[in-house]
Amino acid sequence: MIINSVINNNVVMSTDANDEECILVGKGIGFKAVAGDPIDEGKIQKKFMLADKGIMAKFKRILEEVSAEELLVSSEIISMAKQQLKTTLNESIYITLPDHIHYVIQRYRDYELINNSFLWDIKHYYPKEFVVGNSAIQLINERFGIELDENESGFLAFHFINAANNFDGTQNMERVTTIIHEIINIVSYSLNYPIETDDINGYRFITHVKFFVQKMVNRTNTDDNSGEDLFELVKQKYRESYEIVQHINQFLSQSYHYQMTESDQLYFMMHIHRLRRNK
Repeated sequence: MIINSVINNNVVMSTDANDEECILVGKGIGFKAVAGDPIDEGKIQKKFMLADKGIMAKFKRILEEVSAEELLVSSEIISMAKQQLKTTLNESIYITLPDHIHYVIQRYRDYELINNSFLWDIKHYYPKEFVVGNSAIQLINERFGIELDENESGFLAFHFINAANNFDGTQNMERVTTIIHEIINIVSYSLNYPIETDDINGYRFITHVKFFVQKMVNRTNTDDNSGEDLFELVKQKYRESYEIVQHINQFLSQSYHYQMTESDQLYFMMHIHRLRRNK
């Protein structure tokens, strides 16, 4: 392999045997090297290849600020997240995660850390992602000799949720989490008891709310009205649950200009009925 360009002492650009552009990370791999020099393949610690050319271009830009150590720990965390969450992650995480890690380390050393206002929500609604975030923070603390806390575990969880659901950024994920919290509050208030994930019906309901809000934010309408008869039947049978769903629908319409489809309402009625029965 030949060096196409040197980013810094530890990062170089090259092309593989298939003439695909790649980024190589390794201690001293670019030291005193110039374009055209052969690469000492024994120094390669990590090879980055991204199929999306737009993401690859952005990835190259962050290399000017992100260190090789931050890239390597990001890669380890991404592999860990894929394995533990058993999901694929959008390639955008190779930009957002090292960029976040770089700046949070910088903020820590400048005494500028911030509290995560969504920490409670992340713990309760995305417990698996939060656990991975905790493991990631432990790894970062060990590698860089710092002491980040669970606030950052929550922030890292955002990145896993974004990448797993193809959201376009943390701001969008914060909006999703806010709406989830609002819907659950409406139902909890209506039923007069807290909905928790340690209860199986509560867990099923919260999982349904998460998928519904993701669909809502992405404006994905999958209603074909094929269950109209079933909707009318359930509406009459579970009248109290239907009224709670109308509170949700009215709130979403007023606050987010979103009208629930009959399919949306049908599934919510069935979940709320199980919660009411459980109570």
